[in-house]
Amino acid sequence: MLRRWSKGNYITMLAETKIWSLFLLIFLVAGMLYACGSPATKVPPASDTSSVQADRVEAVYFHRLQRCPGCLYAETATRFTVETYFKGELASGKLEFKVVNLSDEANTAIVSKYRAYTSSLFINNVEDGVNHIEEVNEIWFLLGKDEKFVSLVKAKIGKYLGRNS
Repeated sequence: MLRRWSKGNYITMLAETKIWSLFLLIFLVAGMLYACGSPATKVPPASDTSSVQADRVEAVYFHRLQRCPGCLYAETATRFTVETYFKGELASGKLEFKVVNLSDEANTAIVSKYRAYTSSLFINNVEDGVNHIEEVNEIWFLLGKDEKFVSLVKAKIGKYLGRNS
């Protein structure tokens, strides 16, 4: 049934369009939040059977299978910071940088070790085989702010490497 174009019908159609647009927007936002923030599947705790390892710092970025632009930015900016400011430490093994997919079952042990459940950055200072893990939540407030993001990650890693960034 076709509607006749009158002022009353036009206003009604406009209101319906706004409602459907709002519904679509809510649906898209909910989908993005689910993709970036829903918990990964539960994994059993891993038993630590490794012997005492050399002192080092681990920068580990976890991501989900479905990735939003913010998650991609966080990985790229973290990688840039590590590879630009800590080349020597990377080459010597004093610093390790890892990117880990939370959804890959092969990563169950490391996901459990860090208790990661969504996209996140962790810095782990390993001293005498003991993990001192710190989650760096502040990065999410600095997305798109290149200098501040790099400064934060550089300072967090530098703190454990004995640098005064």
